[in-house]
Amino acid sequence: MRVTIVASGTRGDVQPLIPLAHGLQAAGHDVAIAAAADSQPLVTRHGLVFRSLGSGTHDQLTTDAGRAWIADSAGRPFRELRHMRRVYEEAAQPMAEGLLRLAGTADVFVSGILTLDSVSSIARHDNAGHVMALLCPFHPTADGRSGLTAQNPHTRRSNLSRTRVGLWLLSRSVTQAGRLVRKHLGVPETGPKGFVDTLDTVPAMLGASPLLVPQPEDWPRTVTVTGPWLLPAQPTWRPPAQLTDFLDSGPPPVCLGFGSLSVVQPERIREVATAAARAAGQRLILLGTDLAGPDGDDVFGASDVPHGWLYPRVRGAVHHGGAGTTHAALLAGAPQFAVPHVADQPYWGRRVHEEGLGPAPLPLNQLSVQRLSGKLSQFETVPHYRTRATQLSELAAQESGVQIATDLLVKLYT
Repeated sequence: MRVTIVASGTRGDVQPLIPLAHGLQAAGHDVAIAAAADSQPLVTRHGLVFRSLGSGTHDQLTTDAGRAWIADSAGRPFRELRHMRRVYEEAAQPMAEGLLRLAGTADVFVSGILTLDSVSSIARHDNAGHVMALLCPFHPTADGRSGLTAQNPHTRRSNLSRTRVGLWLLSRSVTQAGRLVRKHLGVPETGPKGFVDTLDTVPAMLGASPLLVPQPEDWPRTVTVTGPWLLPAQPTWRPPAQLTDFLDSGPPPVCLGFGSLSVVQPERIREVATAAARAAGQRLILLGTDLAGPDGDDVFGASDVPHGWLYPRVRGAVHHGGAGTTHAALLAGAPQFAVPHVADQPYWGRRVHEEGLGPAPLPLNQLSVQRLSGKLSQFETVPHYRTRATQLSELAAQESGVQIATDLLVKLYT
């Protein structure tokens, strides 16, 4: 069986699909990953076939629209959707061209939420199978624990209303490339309603821990929460000597890194984080190429260190709230909290806090030395966070997300 996995977004959107691709390969299938051009080294480094969708995600994030989306959205969903719509308007034509090159390449397509609309049209045109690989919960629900735009962690009718509205607004932003795809293929236009209908009917694998996203009773039976898809430890990776020296030279530091999204305000984030850690009496590791800068006895900058190696060695993890980073900290047993920027990050930030794994999220637009130092201090003053993180990490270690997802896809289409 030929499987094309379509990934759209930053490294955090692409990386979880690599272990999923390896699982399908091990089951005897031919697998390729299609993603933005700047993801090619990541994909090929893991021995997988790569198909380019065109311009890189980094280029989109550093446009005026991309910078505004990241820097001006946190905690303001309606403003975020306006920015997001502008980003996808600019990217729609090249994205559609890249996706159309995938026609005829697969017996089964696997898409994420951002490519769901286009890939569903290509799959129907090709008479191919289609499965969603989701990294956060998009299906509407009354259960606030599993509702992307819910506000209450309990089961409430208001959560169902909010998640339905959130999905409808999302559909208005991410169907622009799909319209171009359908026009080229000569198939009927489906519009935003078609996007919502597709989400309800196409089988969906959610690569998240049920500890954070319990499966609600009101979701379609087509949705399966599998557990996360995380890359295993790299046996040949060795930490830089300077990093191990820093870790050994004092008490465990806190680690702060925002992944690909640190490209927008790196100088400000570095300055605020350093001052906040010192105010809280904490040593600090700044993780990410864009945050690298002058170090000190109490601050160390590291460009790229596997979370699975680093997080068990830190006092706590501060991140942007991406799904992969959240689950890496969960498995490592590290207390954590999020500085959410956009998209699903506010959801992961609140779920971490609701489950007692760390302080409440601190949105990017509220980031200050005083607020951040207060959160960092809680890694030491609230010992329950470490206890709870250890408890859930032991449960999360028993999950087999890749195997469950692989078995599900193979059962559907062989």
